Amino acid sequence: MQPENLCPVTKYRYNRTKRLVIMKTQQLIIAEPETIEIQEMDLDENLESHQALIRTEYSIVSAGTEGAGFTGLVKEMPYGDAGQYPRTTGYGNLGEVIEVGSTNLMCKTGDRVLSFSQHASHVKADATRMALPVPLDFPGEKMVFARMAGVSISALRSSTVQPGDTVLIIGMGLVGIFAAQLFMMAGADVMVCDLSEYRLQRARECGIKRTVQSQDLNEAVDDWTAGNKARIVVEAIGISEVIHQAVAQTARYGEVILLGSPRASATFDVTPMLLRIHLEAIRVIGSLEWRWPIHETDRTRDIVNNYRMIIDWIATEKLQVSPLLDQLASPTDCQRIYSGLTEKREDYLGAVFDWSQI
Repeated sequence: MQPENLCPVTKYRYNRTKRLVIMKTQQLIIAEPETIEIQEMDLDENLESHQALIRTEYSIVSAGTEGAGFTGLVKEMPYGDAGQYPRTTGYGNLGEVIEVGSTNLMCKTGDRVLSFSQHASHVKADATRMALPVPLDFPGEKMVFARMAGVSISALRSSTVQPGDTVLIIGMGLVGIFAAQLFMMAGADVMVCDLSEYRLQRARECGIKRTVQSQDLNEAVDDWTAGNKARIVVEAIGISEVIHQAVAQTARYGEVILLGSPRASATFDVTPMLLRIHLEAIRVIGSLEWRWPIHETDRTRDIVNNYRMIIDWIATEKLQVSPLLDQLASPTDCQRIYSGLTEKREDYLGAVFDWSQI
């Protein structure tokens, strides 16, 4: 058997003939609820025709989806993932393509791409699905926020918004702040609310002028709309009781957009909410990103083109990102980051891992 040596820069493992045999990758793993760590894994060298091998520069944390896995909340979901541990995490990755499986892909070797890949130093991305080139000269720690804005745009796409419509966004996490900016770009009159003054301040720094703390919401909406309520209300948290609150602030013939994914069980009287939906002819619309096609069809818009626009809007600063980046950390600091995002809303909002720090 031929001895192997490890190339310290690329972390590839070679034999004496310099043929690539295996790669060592560092990956974030949720070992059990409330415990996340970085582990070294083997990554097979072989690429399928649809894959691209990517060296990660930055990856972004989705506090809602990933937080549910980190805290164990995912176990309460009535279907889907039963909450198996250990588990991988992450779905927003930006990095350099170092090899491709074929030439019939949306990227090529040397491109810097955004993909739906996990938190790891090296990943294999499905480059027919999403490995979208982004500008080389724009700070990667900001461009990776495009992943969260891509979640938010489904609320805009799902709505019937017109210029001048009143739109209320409940929840100022990353998804809610991007949704507010996107509805403003569409010409809507937007108000946002959250319990956290810290998050409302970040929203104001992104150009959102109407902000209110949640305990004052009813009076603020009535003053804003002369008692008519908002034509569109976006629930961007994923809490069942807050959906009840969203319906209460929606105008006759209006729309409630469910942008957040409800996960925790809840017990409360839903009849007043359902009665208002019925009497006021309110539409309740689910806006999960994955219900849109990945690629363009004859009848509808698609996810890839959404991201092309978002990348351009971030690069040209039509979408504001800088106020949202409050945690730029080494992946080795993952326990602090995930604990902060799930427990300290006054200090943590947008967390990005810098993979050059390992």
